[in-house]
Parts: sequence; structure tokens; C-alpha cells
Amino acid sequence: MTKIRDIIAAFAVAGLALPAPLLAQEQGPKPAVKAAHAMASSSNPIVTKAMVEVMRKGGTALDAVLTAVPMQSVIEPQMVTLAGGVSILYYEAKSGKYYYLDSELDHTKDAIVASGWSAFTGGGDKIPETSGKRVGVPGTVAGIKAAADRFGTLKWADYFQPAIDLATKGYPMYSFLYAELADAAQTRLSVYPSGREEYIPSGYPSPVGTLVTHPRLAAAMKHIQAEGPAYIYSGEWAHHFVDAVRATGGGITLDDLAQYKSRWEEPVRSTFNGYEIISAPPPSTAGTLIGLTLNVLENYDLRAHPYYADSAASLEMVRRAFGIAETATDEYVRDPLTYNVPTAILLSKPYAKMMYDVAAGSMPKAPATADANPHTGMELAGSFVEHDRHSTDTDHVVAIDKDGNMASVTHSVYGSTFATGLVVDGIAMNSGNNFPGNTAGPGRRAVSPFPPTMIAKDGKPWMTIGSPGLSSRAVTIALINLLGYGKTLEQSVDAPRFQGSQAGVPFVVEARVPEKVRDELKTVYGVMVRPTTPYMWHFGSVQAIQRMPDGTLLGVADPRRAGLAAGY
Repeated sequence: MTKIRDIIAAFAVAGLALPAPLLAQEQGPKPAVKAAHAMASSSNPIVTKAMVEVMRKGGTALDAVLTAVPMQSVIEPQMVTLAGGVSILYYEAKSGKYYYLDSELDHTKDAIVASGWSAFTGGGDKIPETSGKRVGVPGTVAGIKAAADRFGTLKWADYFQPAIDLATKGYPMYSFLYAELADAAQTRLSVYPSGREEYIPSGYPSPVGTLVTHPRLAAAMKHIQAEGPAYIYSGEWAHHFVDAVRATGGGITLDDLAQYKSRWEEPVRSTFNGYEIISAPPPSTAGTLIGLTLNVLENYDLRAHPYYADSAASLEMVRRAFGIAETATDEYVRDPLTYNVPTAILLSKPYAKMMYDVAAGSMPKAPATADANPHTGMELAGSFVEHDRHSTDTDHVVAIDKDGNMASVTHSVYGSTFATGLVVDGIAMNSGNNFPGNTAGPGRRAVSPFPPTMIAKDGKPWMTIGSPGLSSRAVTIALINLLGYGKTLEQSVDAPRFQGSQAGVPFVVEARVPEKVRDELKTVYGVMVRPTTPYMWHFGSVQAIQRMPDGTLLGVADPRRAGLAAGY
């Protein structure tokens, strides 16, 4: 195997600059970048550069993100798969309209889906992470086709060729992927021969700095190029997929695949401090959660209070706003083909005002000080062993092209990294049946937190944003910082994040929230606080692009993962 460090040495001897992809595939600070015409942001620099190249050659923002989706299944296989699901929010400059495509997973009829918190915290509904019962009906390839047919300008094969080239020629193993492989190799990737063969063929993860190839995945994508979605939904792969899932405990059928349909829906809209928020509608919880949280906090006037990371009182109000929104979306957001979903009520300003009054009106009467309970020097750390229904190991990509078209796309393996560990003809499984949803009736979509989102300012599209991990919560925290506190986009993406805002759930905060604030949350407000690493990768990878007053574009990539924003 060719060592990347040998390549680095060769460039140094020749006096040449090292290619950016070999430098940037790691976590860490990523300054905001500007571009005059087009911009892309993803969680991997090789993918970002491919998106920019698509737009430089005349492709649209949609063409760019559709090219990114297969590429990420190659270079970020722990997060996404072509047998996963995808949601797409697209702004078409020509029509001035926003379009939302739901091509997420359908549950199988025999699925044991998440029910309340029990399935996520070890309750009776929990199923083994390697079980075929976790595998839902995939939507990614159908979604690529539906979006390409309506708005794409490239040939079908063009969307897959960069991914095929990447899988064939290889990419350098980077530490972020290596760590995820090393973890999964002890569990999911040790169970099935197909998973071991695909990801740990030598018996261990390929060392950082070696080239990684995926010839079986490349071959599968060549079939998709030639046969279209039929290869996945009725062709040879479909038969192999059904046989493999059923052999590992699942009940998926060829009829499930044949009957799958992508769905065009109206995005959810809300407002905050004069900005319009356009986001994912049910059965995604994202648009409702983002809008309701911001509506509650609109009553609080964030700028009139101390910053949440510096004040226990402010952080407690923000925490309660999230708790209200998470509880409401858990209870009421379902697949609208099967349930009535009261989105308009949940996003109404009077409902938010009432919930704010409840939250603000139930604070401690005469709070003690944190000094009354001195810090012991030890805290229980946050745990990420169990799945959180508002989080998912996922990827997000955004793009804006020279004509002003905007795209925001979430796609996912769902649940745990590498899903069940099973691989069929080079394509990994999903584990979407672990998400809430219905298993009967016309609406069997997984209820996910996928958050493709756009912001309009003065009626004009102003920003495209999204995130995996904390998903809609990460987006909301960024918007609280950007639109609430008036921070820059870079500062807003960098700002401390948290999860666990509902009653009875530990409130896990990045350790950049000072110890004094954490202590006061415990002592004064009775919150179960758990610190985690200062930049927790489970807490998302916000990708965002903002249009500046002079018409240029400003792009950011999250420091918590290995991303890059770039443009021309």
C-alpha cells in the first residue's frame, strides 16, 4: 500500500505545495471562506472540491449535491450509504420557489420501531444493532433520480462517475474514519464476512496514511449508472439485498422495494427576528423543532440577556425551549399520510408565547448560589452509548451556484455508524427501523431529524444550512447564535452545543461551557449536567453558506468533523 507520508515527502523534495485534500481531512478549526460566484461545503474536502468543480463546469447547485451523495458513500462509509435515505431542500432561482424532496426510508411492516425513549435507552423494544430488523426500505438512489429528473442538468451517469473514480483509485485513510472503523471493528464489523471484507480486509483498519479502495462499491455504482434505480429496487442487487436482510432477521420484501416512492412536499416555514426559516416538513421533525424552539426564544430577547455559554440562567431558558420543542415533536410529528399533524398550531406564535410563559413562570423563586454546593473536582461525563432519537450518524452538504440556485441535502446510514455491519455487493445497509414511525397504512416513512434548511432575509434567499449528528438541534443552536445573538456565521458554527433538554434526560454540554455555569445549572436549577469534550463530533457538522451584502458568498465547515467550504 502506498503511504501518503511518502507522497508528502515526494512533494517536499520536488518543492511543490501539498494538495489540499491531503492536508484537510481532519477535525479542527476551519476559517470561513469567501467566493464570488459559487460555493460548496461538506464534511470532507475531497467531496467539497468535486462539488465546486461540477459548478465551475456549468452544473447547478443541485447537480453538485447529487454528485456529492455517492462520493460520500465511498469516503464516509460510516455515515452514509446508497441504501440509506436522503432529503433535499432546493431553491430554484428561475421560479423563486423552494422545493422539498422526501426520499427517506420506509419502515418494513414487521419493523420494531422506536417507541418513546425505551428503544433508545435499553428498553424492551431494543433490538441487536446487527439485526436485519433494523434495516428499512432505502430511498437514496430513488431520491437522486427524482431530483435529477426534475431539476438536474447532467447525464445520469455523471452523478456517479466521480464516486466510481474515488472508489477505484482510492483515498487516504484519515484519522476520523480510522477511529470509527476501529470502534465498529470490535462489534458490528466483526459479525458479517461481507462487512469484514469491505472495511477491514486485513483484519484491522487500514493505517492512517494508506490508500483505501472499494472495488465492489465501484462495481455496484457502475450497475446503477447503466440500469438506473431499477438495479436497487427490482434488479440483481434488490434480490441479493432482500435475501441478505431476511437471513439476518429482517422482513423486507421485493414488494417493499418495488412500491417505494420519493415524495415532493411543501417545506415548513416559520419566522424568527424578521428572518424566514424554510425547512423540512413532517415526517421529519426538523422544521417543527427549529421553528418552535426559535419561536419560544423570540419571547426571551436573547440579546437583552447574557450569552447562554456564560450564564446558567440564559442556558436554562434555552434548554427549556429545546425541551418544549423536543417533547412536542416526539409526541405529535408523524407521517402525514397516516396521521393528522398539527404543524400550524405547533408553529403558531400564540402557542410559543404560552409555552414560553410556562417555562419562564416556573423558574426557582429564590435561587441559591452555586457556591452553596462547592465543586468536588469530579463530574460524570456524558455518554453516547445509547442512541438519541434526535441524532443520527449522517452527512450534510450545501451548495449555491452562480445563478443563485441553492441546495441543502441530508443523507444517512441512520442510527449507528456502519449500520448493522452487513454489506451487499459493496453497498452497506441502513439501520433506519430504529427510528420512530409507523409500520402500517400508507405512511411508513421513518420519523427523522433530517434538517435541510434555508433562511430568507427581506424575502430573498440568504443562507443554506444543515447538519448531521444533533441535526436540527445543531442547526437551531447555530441560528440562535447567528440570528439571536448577532454572532458571525463562523462564530455561530463554532459555538458550544448541548443535548438532552427533556425532563429526566442528562443535559450534556461541550466543556467550553464553564464549570461555574455547569455547577449553577446543577445547584440552582436541578439539572443533571454532564460535560463532554470541548468539540464533540456527535454534536454535528454544520455546513452553511451565506450571501453577503455585496453579493459574494461566505462558506463555513464545522470544526467538529473533517469538512471544508470552498468556492470560486
